[in-house]
Amino acid sequence: MKVAVFVEGLTELEFVQTLIKVICGRRAITFEILKQYKGSLVVVRVEPTSGATTHVTIVNCCSDEQVKTRMRDAYSSLVIAGYTYIIGLRDAYPYSYTDIPKIQASLSTGVPTQPIPAEMHLAIMEVESWFLDEVTHFKRIDPILTHNVMQSSGFDVVNTMGYDWVHPAQTLDDIYRVSGKRYRKKFSHIQRTVNALSPEELYVSVRARSPSFDKFLTGLEAALF
Repeated sequence: MKVAVFVEGLTELEFVQTLIKVICGRRAITFEILKQYKGSLVVVRVEPTSGATTHVTIVNCCSDEQVKTRMRDAYSSLVIAGYTYIIGLRDAYPYSYTDIPKIQASLSTGVPTQPIPAEMHLAIMEVESWFLDEVTHFKRIDPILTHNVMQSSGFDVVNTMGYDWVHPAQTLDDIYRVSGKRYRKKFSHIQRTVNALSPEELYVSVRARSPSFDKFLTGLEAALF
């Protein structure tokens, strides 16, 4: 089995790789990480696993607008290479809520679906909205980030859905700042947050709270099983 996932940036890459490991459990997987650089895809790293029967390629397209383009352009070569499923993921932000129907309507336009499935997914508003919906992770970032403290600071993440925050990444940073920490689009911050997420909460609570996450997770499950 060979699966390709096209994402828009480093946050999505790190989160998707971790999510796939959770989905597959003890199954041996070889990961190949690619990045768009000057119009070409270059290999960043390969993580081989002995006895792996599943090969997952994750492509960092470095731009939300490039996800569908790169996915479409690579489709034929991926078919020839024996891939069985292709998935794309991009954010809605910086577009507004009013733009979402238009984005969704054109999301998969021009993307081939034969002879292998290929599907595009939209995180509303950003993949960080899914992190906001994993409300238990905040206390693992810092014990001071209880619901009462966050609520008194203007961030009621329990009663506000992740997709209702206009700029989820900024909201995440604002919440972390309550404890003196930050969330920036750099590897150490991304990895800290991804590692703090609970697999059980993602599967149960976040999936129930976020339709866009549920659709994406369902797509990954279809690709990997």
